[in-house]
Amino acid sequence: MAAILLVVGGLLVSSILTKPQGQDAWLFKGAYAKYEGSTSMTVMGFDVSVSFTVRQEVVDFNNTHAQVTTSFRMSSSVGESVEDENTTWVPLSQASFINAFDAGNFTESYEATVNIPGIGTRTCTVYEFEISDEGLTMTVYVDKAIGWPLKMTVSMTGENLMNLQLDINLTETNIPGLK
Repeated sequence: MAAILLVVGGLLVSSILTKPQGQDAWLFKGAYAKYEGSTSMTVMGFDVSVSFTVRQEVVDFNNTHAQVTTSFRMSSSVGESVEDENTTWVPLSQASFINAFDAGNFTESYEATVNIPGIGTRTCTVYEFEISDEGLTMTVYVDKAIGWPLKMTVSMTGENLMNLQLDINLTETNIPGLK
């Protein structure tokens, strides 16, 4: 479960550090976004409920890099709890969540209008990925105006080991273009 959250967190970090047209709208010290999600999954025949939060904050930046802190909190119905925080400098010109996957895992992108609870209706670029040998599919909804990820869905199916459906949504932010 923790590994899945690390993958999701890494994708969120790299996706906010693409260089979209609206970068000036979110690249400031203290810019943050909080995501929440929950899921029920079957792990080795047992049903487990998991809830989590992921918070990302731009703590510093310069012309070429942004320093981002990502914190995770996860709890499960079986008493497992995970907390982690990571701060890293990421090049603004090179990072992209598409780079987090092999080109062969990217299946398509398109434009769509989606309703994000608490945010409203937004026009998004939607990116779809699949890693078929791991049973993983992922869809990422990135706000078209400022290039910030708003929503992510993850589905993973393993042979009698783990099955999950996860919906991750932006729930809180101080970024003016997303309020």
